[in-house]
Amino acid sequence: MRRAGLVAAVTTVLALGAAGQGWATAFVNDITATWGDRTRIRVTWVDRNSFRHEAFSVTDRTCDDRSVYAALTIRTGSGALLTLGPKRNTGGCGTTADFRDVRAADPSGIRSLTMALCHQAADTTAADHCETQYISLNPYYGF
Repeated sequence: MRRAGLVAAVTTVLALGAAGQGWATAFVNDITATWGDRTRIRVTWVDRNSFRHEAFSVTDRTCDDRSVYAALTIRTGSGALLTLGPKRNTGGCGTTADFRDVRAADPSGIRSLTMALCHQAADTTAADHCETQYISLNPYYGF
């Protein structure tokens, strides 16, 4: 799909859960920001309270000497927003930073995961430019 400079390929697969105890739902998404940097994320929802990333990467395709990063936020069952910290690619032009074993769990449940892809501002006094192009709702939460 192409919409306002965004390219998102979405694939949904079912995978057998850990130790064969049940089903987990995995979502794979490729996201390109309007300025050209890219991220790829695979989220596996394990149950009502947790998820894990199989693979997560941030690619610098703008070659402008500014870092690119993804900011991950979860909304818990109690409504709280928890930030998992920015995942930065500081390697420069054409590089990809890979992140593994990013996961979260909350006893009140996890309603959703949101990812914003951000580009460092050229002016250090200005805010970074971010686009939130990814929202994954937990299929086990039971809205």
